[in-house]
Amino acid sequence: MVEIKIALVGQPNVGKSHLINSISGATLHVGNFSGVTVEKKEVEFERDGYRLKLIDLPGTYSLHPYTPEERVTKEFLLNGEYDLILNVVDSNQLQKNLTFSWQIADLNKPMVIAFNMYDEYSKRGGEIDTEKFFKLTNIRAQNVSAKENFGLEELFKKVIKTYQEQNKPRIYYSEIIEEEIENVREKIKDCRFDKRFVAIRLLEDDEDIYKIVHEKPWFVELLPQLNESKQIIKNEYDEDDLKEIFFEERLALSKGIISQVAKIAKRETLSEKIDKILIHPVLGLPIFLFVMWLLFQATFNLGAAPMDYIASVFDSISNFVGKFLPDGILKDAIINGVIPAIGAVVMFLPNILILFLGINLMEQTGYMARAAYVMDGILKRFGLQGRAFIPLVSGFGCSVPAYMAARTLKNPKDRLITMLIIGFMSCGARLPIYVLLVSAFFAPEVQGNVMFAIYIGGALVGLIVAKILRIVLFKGEPEPFVMELPKYRFPKIKALLFDLWIKTKTYLKKAGVFIALASLAVWFLSSFPRENIVKEYSLKIAHVKSEVKKEELKEEMRKKILENSYIARIGKIMEPITKPLDLSWREDVALLSGLAAKETVVSTMAVLYGGNSSNSKKLIEIIRNSLPFTAAVAMIIVVMFYSPCVAAMSTFYAEVPQWVWRIFYTIYPNVFAYFAALLAVSLIKLFS
Repeated sequence: MVEIKIALVGQPNVGKSHLINSISGATLHVGNFSGVTVEKKEVEFERDGYRLKLIDLPGTYSLHPYTPEERVTKEFLLNGEYDLILNVVDSNQLQKNLTFSWQIADLNKPMVIAFNMYDEYSKRGGEIDTEKFFKLTNIRAQNVSAKENFGLEELFKKVIKTYQEQNKPRIYYSEIIEEEIENVREKIKDCRFDKRFVAIRLLEDDEDIYKIVHEKPWFVELLPQLNESKQIIKNEYDEDDLKEIFFEERLALSKGIISQVAKIAKRETLSEKIDKILIHPVLGLPIFLFVMWLLFQATFNLGAAPMDYIASVFDSISNFVGKFLPDGILKDAIINGVIPAIGAVVMFLPNILILFLGINLMEQTGYMARAAYVMDGILKRFGLQGRAFIPLVSGFGCSVPAYMAARTLKNPKDRLITMLIIGFMSCGARLPIYVLLVSAFFAPEVQGNVMFAIYIGGALVGLIVAKILRIVLFKGEPEPFVMELPKYRFPKIKALLFDLWIKTKTYLKKAGVFIALASLAVWFLSSFPRENIVKEYSLKIAHVKSEVKKEELKEEMRKKILENSYIARIGKIMEPITKPLDLSWREDVALLSGLAAKETVVSTMAVLYGGNSSNSKKLIEIIRNSLPFTAAVAMIIVVMFYSPCVAAMSTFYAEVPQWVWRIFYTIYPNVFAYFAALLAVSLIKLFS
């Protein structure tokens, strides 16, 4: 049986995954593309005596890649093994999607287009004449709806026919562009790519193609013609950016072909009706803030419900393990160090999952893009462009992917400013610290509001810092940003649950391995040296008959060991610096451990304050009685602004190679956090 390998290509949110799921009798294989962590989906099925193998490439807006996913797609289209390209297009976004289709068509490979979501388009009165489209472009096309399972069989018949006949696209640009493409093409000799495609990509300043042809012996003859052709095009269009010139060319081509083959839908959609409210110039921002407020209320109030149950589970584990372990250092380390520390972190898992669930719902329903649209104008006032909203919001989940998401910002200044303030967006790992301190020092009825204020306050301060950076260090205006608004859709429950399961597994893995090791280290440093103190108190305990008195002496011994421990010595070195913030050496050590991973702040405090208790209410009570209110506020503010974890910092260093910015990034958040906390403590003391 003949196998047809098909590269499935399209912009994000065009319904490629829906199309794959709608193919009956298909076998799905999921893995990763070679050398990267980007997910790879392959679907195999049989039609009309052929075995069709669909390779789902990551959604991409352009063959000028800015993200790892876009680079994977381009790399596969250039170097992968496939027989045909299946380009999925959103019928409701024809102009924008087809602009990318012409880039793919330049590859000069057999190609078919699926006009997806045609059911929605036709309900609004729209029509697409696929036969006329074929006559104009030599690209077979089919109107389909993956959601309604409509037109798919006809689509794959056209795929097979295109494979049999080896139809290749026939796309032409304006006369001046075509003339210079031909002039450059004539100078290209042996090359594994289509010569016309190479000429177009060289004229567009494609670095990947340039690196390939630069090694060719005939490049010396090509270069003068290439430079001359570029200059002719620039002069003709009065524009220095060749990528922009070709974008405008493809946009004009899209408009021209759409005007001939498509009847534009006129009827107002439900999405458009909802958008009149959600992205309203006046109501849009208050609605977004209200949605975020609801999310943090749910995060705090619903997340608090299972705390006691989780605590009781860990208390039971502690009691169970304690029965089997003999008295000694090992039992002490596990019962008083590891189990309470892991329990103190895991009890905040529900809060984190609710926060992630809310963010995922916003993304899947299409509201996240609206929020970005609403925030675009505000971000510009602070010296950022609208595209910065996505990495900034990602920062509420985890700073590592947020730094990587900043790659989508083309302008180096915009990208660096965004990366320098991502740390001010409180990641999910900081949530347990906030929940612990807010629960200890604020009344239940205002705890959700305080949490909302912490997150929004951190983001607002980040924007102010961005404005200062733009004025002082990165002068100039941010780039304009055009935003795509996808249709509203019901969230996929399976996808939501799967994502939450992955996050739960990752969090528990971290708690089970990294935090266990960290808490064991903290317990060791807080329990030694102890030999002389243990000898002294062992004699006292031996001479006491009362069990109550013995327990009192044991607790007194534990406190004395802690006060003279290695970890206390480390903390007391820092204490003179943090004394104005009303922080003790215990908080200093906890904050220091947070540079490894923010979750360890809670586990460290559980070891240093909580003794052998995994009970959340008892730990909160101990914290409330041990810390002054000013110290709690100072600690919250320091956590909001100081350096993120080592993994996040390493990602920043990998993304920003300049040492001057690495050093600046390492120092400035900690200095800022210290003085912000000092100001807050001073104001509280002044007004109280």
